Amino acid sequence: MACRADAELKPESFKFTVLSEQINQLEEDDSALHMKEPDVIPDTTLRVEGEDFYVNRQQLALQSPYFRALFFGCGIESTKKRIEIKGVGLQHFRVLMEYSRTSNLALDRENVLGIFETADFLQLEQARLLCCKFLERELHLSNCLGMMAYAWRLGCTQLYKAARQVVLTHFSAIAAEEDFLSLSKEAIADLLASDDLAIHKDDFALEATLRWVSFDPKREEHFLELIELVRPESLSLPFITELLTKMKSSDPRAKLIYMLNEHFPASWSVGRSLKRTRARETLFVLGGPHDQEQQALYQFHPLSGRWQSCAPLRRKNLTQYSVAAVGNG
Repeated sequence: MACRADAELKPESFKFTVLSEQINQLEEDDSALHMKEPDVIPDTTLRVEGEDFYVNRQQLALQSPYFRALFFGCGIESTKKRIEIKGVGLQHFRVLMEYSRTSNLALDRENVLGIFETADFLQLEQARLLCCKFLERELHLSNCLGMMAYAWRLGCTQLYKAARQVVLTHFSAIAAEEDFLSLSKEAIADLLASDDLAIHKDDFALEATLRWVSFDPKREEHFLELIELVRPESLSLPFITELLTKMKSSDPRAKLIYMLNEHFPASWSVGRSLKRTRARETLFVLGGPHDQEQQALYQFHPLSGRWQSCAPLRRKNLTQYSVAAVGNG
């Protein structure tokens, strides 16, 4: 896709919430993850952006596969006493070298992302975990989508799960945000498929899917696949009625609604055990304005997965069908 959904979410775009306390060290986590090493004698010089760092090969090799391969691998660097490290920033490298020596990692909102990426590059796993824990404390509705994508890119499972849980818990609000449109198809599918998706009705799931797909015409090929994950038993009557009335309107989503009406997903036909809501055998939908003398009635048949138009009903007869409809309508 050529739209924003393909663009990587840059760390600079995250909106971090202000904490009431300045977290410079994660002492309780550090003590569990990283035992302080005794003072050792430097035997190698690492050079980054013109600055020299005097380090002990064995000490760094024990902390990082990157340095283990650098110092004790088959490369030419293993025979050198002065090695230039490229691809890292001086400021963040300096903090990590201090951490490798003292086990104290100074983190704040300004440097945590840079240190995280540098630790990831240098394979300093314990420093990387501390960055993940710091970022978990910074999670908020305003940044959880970006943080989820960022954690996925860097392979930080713990941070990804924490950010994902915020999204699942506040899905209705987050799906309305602009950043939601930047999620990948796989991320959208993962959220829709979750039994932990905290929504009262799947109206929100279907609405979010329509919004995401209609953002880019190229996403239409994914529409039916994503709709498979929406649970029809949990759709409310007013919402479905509104969709059906827009099927032949100028609404930009009309094409998608028509596609859904013509190609109902197989999962909507067979029924399944759901945690989000309780399924019913038959779903009735009243179409058209409620002030009309007669209204169209649509019936959903799970076995065939189709909506069928029934004979128009007079208003005095509508009550009996409301009772037969799904309970959360």
